[in-house]
Amino acid sequence: MSELYYLQDSRTYVGNDVMWWCPEGAGYTTDLRKAAVYTKEEAQAKHNFRSTDIPWPKSYIDAKTRPPVDMQYINRNVALAGTGIVLRKPERPWREIINCAGCGRFMNERVRYAGPCAHCQTDNRP
Repeated sequence: MSELYYLQDSRTYVGNDVMWWCPEGAGYTTDLRKAAVYTKEEAQAKHNFRSTDIPWPKSYIDAKTRPPVDMQYINRNVALAGTGIVLRKPERPWREIINCAGCGRFMNERVRYAGPCAHCQTDNRP
């Protein structure tokens, strides 16, 4: 049996995802389950017609895939309903309090990294 191919539209990507031809020229998809599969001759003919359509061996691409999870289609509350799992409220991150080395006044981080203390002109940059 001869090798089968997917056909990439190399003119664009969706995030990091490759755009593949759909069956019967019905648009493009990032989902390989919906992508068209071509014989070597079909893939070569389509590439010869438009150089931005790149044939990829199906076996090579299938070995490189991973099942993505699109956050638009998942709902944490629905998924965890009835499981008994209780999510904790996220803790606020600890914030470092910085005192000026010259006058001892409190400084915010932006001032510390931007330049000297506004009160005594001591350079507190690390």
